[in-house]
Amino acid sequence: MSENVTNQLIHSEIYGDIQVDHNQIYNFAQGIVGFSHLDKFALLPLEESDLFVLQSFSEELSLMLFPAMLSDNHIGFQIDDATVEQLGIKNQDDLVIFYVLRFIDKKPFINVRAPILVVPKTQKGCQYVISNEALSFREPLVIKGDAPC
Repeated sequence: MSENVTNQLIHSEIYGDIQVDHNQIYNFAQGIVGFSHLDKFALLPLEESDLFVLQSFSEELSLMLFPAMLSDNHIGFQIDDATVEQLGIKNQDDLVIFYVLRFIDKKPFINVRAPILVVPKTQKGCQYVISNEALSFREPLVIKGDAPC
């Protein structure tokens, strides 16, 4: 990224003061669904878990993320050329895919229709809405090797 700052501080009502290293800062040029005006986020691992938090720098907005590679919710999708170029994806290994995770009645659900895509090498990300209407915005999470949660 162009910023020469080693780290930055975000204040979150949920997580308190968060020290963010420069390699945890991602630019979302088009924002995320419902928040297109937000373009700077921190991608932070949630301690003692496989979960991540995507925290906005400018507003009190955070999303809990679950790595798609740990999920057995099988989906396949093609990323359009414009998104590949925007994120700076050179090969498939550059891309990390997350599902937005929500708990409803204490059960975990993920949004498989609009995953969060990030490219650590370019520190760019986006929420990619898949046009396949058979995919759900709210699907029970299935962790690899487990039964549905």
